[in-house]
Order: sequence, then C-alpha cells, then structure tokens
Amino acid sequence: MHEKEFVAKDGLTYTISINASGEEITVAQDSATLGVIDLKRVNNPRGPHYYLITVLDLEKCKRKGLGEASLRYHQQVFRLPLTANGDVREGRRSNESQLTRDGILFIQKMRAREVVAAEDFHDAFSEDE
Repeated sequence: MHEKEFVAKDGLTYTISINASGEEITVAQDSATLGVIDLKRVNNPRGPHYYLITVLDLEKCKRKGLGEASLRYHQQVFRLPLTANGDVREGRRSNESQLTRDGILFIQKMRAREVVAAEDFHDAFSEDE
C-alpha cells in the first residue's frame, strides 16, 4: 500500500492511497472514503505496459485537484503510462459504460496536461457525440 497526504484546493488535507497492484486509488478524509479510481494493468506484448482507467468515482472530490493529484501520484509510484478509453465508468455501481460530461472533461484535461496518455479511440471523448 502506498499513501500520501495531499492538501487540496479547499485547504483541507486528504489521504491518497494506492493498493500494491496499482489497480485501485482511493481518496479519503478522516478515514472516510470520498472517491475511487479503478485501473487495470495491461501487459502489452507489442509495446510498453500501461494502466487503463476503468472507473472514475470522484463525485465528492470534484474541483479540488484530488483527481489529478491521485493520477500523478500513481505515475510517480508505478512509472507506467495511464490511459483511458470510451469504456470508463463513472462509478463502481454504475451500469452505464459512459462518462458524464464532467468525466469526459476531466479525461480531456488530464490528456492536455499529459497525465493521461493520448490514444486514438476514434474520438471516444469528443464533445460532438
């Protein structure tokens, strides 16, 4: 388990935890889990290994810098690229396989900041769809 304290934009301190496999990031405050990012490690036989973001459940963490801090911490610990495609779910309990507009914008922002690697998924995150 990897843990880090992070002071968010709201001035409060949160704990970012990543499990040993790198497939779950949790954001907590005072031991209450506020958000989760699930990832899947992909061992690519034709290229570099990477982690694929499969679930973004950050509703209680919006606009505090916690999502970006969590992904950057994951990169610091595991030193592998992060990717996302059109199958990212908004929450673990969600039956939907589509991100909300906020989730789409978050992934786009993380790509622009080179936190999430850009991949061509036929514009899976295009706002035109």
